[in-house]
Amino acid sequence: MLALKVEEIGRRVNMNENVFPINIVLQLLLQYDLEYYTHDRNSNPGGKLIYSANITWPIDILVRLNAPFEFLVATFEALWYAQEAPFNGRNKKLLVKWSIYTIEQWGIVSRRSGTLFGGAENAIGLAEYLRVVLGSDTMGRDAEDLQWLQRARVVRDSVEEAAR
Repeated sequence: MLALKVEEIGRRVNMNENVFPINIVLQLLLQYDLEYYTHDRNSNPGGKLIYSANITWPIDILVRLNAPFEFLVATFEALWYAQEAPFNGRNKKLLVKWSIYTIEQWGIVSRRSGTLFGGAENAIGLAEYLRVVLGSDTMGRDAEDLQWLQRARVVRDSVEEAAR
């Protein structure tokens, strides 16, 4: 319900940055996800969180609205370096997954338009961000995390190719 309402508002205001600031909307959606949902069936302290297998819904809303990927990635990068609640501690792993997914989507969308990641300059910045994130040892060694790390490696290879 929230996702549909946010998407409706974004369309109504034609993604006007003064009314619908993407970086703030994205942060609010991510905070909402962390506060009300769990993505781990086995981890629900007190049973107060709603289980959701879809961790990418906040990003999917903005991708459907054609939000500039540069803004999305810049928001994730700022959250990564700020290391502030609620995007620190164990939630940092979700921040990594959201970043990987967003860069994957950017690659898919930009490949259709002809300029991968909007050009070499963007790709160089993405490569550096991925290097830092993947070098952080934030991800664990369980099967799901290993799968995300493999996705990240594929994305990193694509980004590095575009940076050349």
